[in-house]
Formats: sequence, structure tokens, C-alpha cells
Amino acid sequence: MEDLNLELNGDVVQCPKCHNQIGREYYIDGVAFLDCGGVIIRKMDASCKQCGRDVFWVTPDIKLQRLIKRVLEGRGKYGK
Repeated sequence: MEDLNLELNGDVVQCPKCHNQIGREYYIDGVAFLDCGGVIIRKMDASCKQCGRDVFWVTPDIKLQRLIKRVLEGRGKYGK
């Protein structure tokens, strides 16, 4: 299987209202995920625990589908 390019770029994701730190951006082969509390998130619909403002995070599905396809092809499990 080909190696995935993992990168923690250090960009902090903050609440747009109070600037509370929500997490950090994390990239897997160019697809952005949210590293938050020990988990990697691709979709989040939450409230800031400091001010209550709605906070959303979404990884576009088409990029995620391409990444999954590459991983499966690397394992020889795609299209069989």
C-alpha cells in the first residue's frame, strides 16, 4: 500500500465569536480534518463551550471519496 501523506499544519481552528480554541487542522493527503480532543473529525455541528455560538466543520465529500478510493486501491480492494 502506498504511504499516506500526514501533516499537522498547526493552524488553530477557533470559535468565530470568542476565539476559543476548538482544535487544529490536520491533513491526510491534502484533505483537511479537524484534530479535536484526541479524535480526527470530518464533520462537526457543535456549540462553543465558552460562548454558545454554533461551530461547524465539514470536509468536502468529494475529496474524502478520492482519499478513500486511493487507500482501497492501494490495498487492492477497490472494484473487486
